[in-house]
Amino acid sequence: MSPDIKRRIVFTVLSDYVNGDELKAVLLLWQQEFAERSRYELNQFLGACRDVPAIQQNRVEILSRLVRMIMKPDESGLKPDPIHWMSSQATQTQTPESSAQSDGYAPQNVLVTDIVNVMFSRLRSDHVRSIKSYVVSVATRKKLQGPAQAMFEQPDISIPRVHTPLEIQEARKLINFTYIGCCEAVGPVETDLLFSKASREVGEKYHGNAAFTECLNILLGR
Repeated sequence: MSPDIKRRIVFTVLSDYVNGDELKAVLLLWQQEFAERSRYELNQFLGACRDVPAIQQNRVEILSRLVRMIMKPDESGLKPDPIHWMSSQATQTQTPESSAQSDGYAPQNVLVTDIVNVMFSRLRSDHVRSIKSYVVSVATRKKLQGPAQAMFEQPDISIPRVHTPLEIQEARKLINFTYIGCCEAVGPVETDLLFSKASREVGEKYHGNAAFTECLNILLGR
């Protein structure tokens, strides 16, 4: 079973019990720690959600539903893939433009962060660590700006946006370094697929925002 279908199953079931940031946190836990594991580790996943009362109170019922759906998946009954929502940094009450500009973030900082986050959200945590290590190593060797390296030096899977605007060329290099590191971790075929999906999703996210669209086109060399 593909990771996308498993993620949709987990989302479909758990969204009946939790929502909002709590649901997003649980889905990110699944993506980072359990997406690549055996289907027989579902109970361990639910156990890792020990701090979510609604899941623990309905654990037997949730486990039963997850097992049934994973053993006999029916895509027609699944909710849409939540991956874009999971990786989105904007809240439902903010437009991408108002969220980014009100916080003082440069478009190139935001776009690099979003593209990389979408790619990382589909990778195992060990692959993410390997890619980030590669990017930091190359960025140091190429003497990129401090903020460029700082984006990849955090211990968690998400890359924080930094307030200092990146130079456009350095932002492009970060994307290129991420692509190369991903090729080394999972191969060029999967990397091409990941990068295409990430670029498309981020483009859709900022559709209608001229400044972000223009910046994205420059970053992607369009």
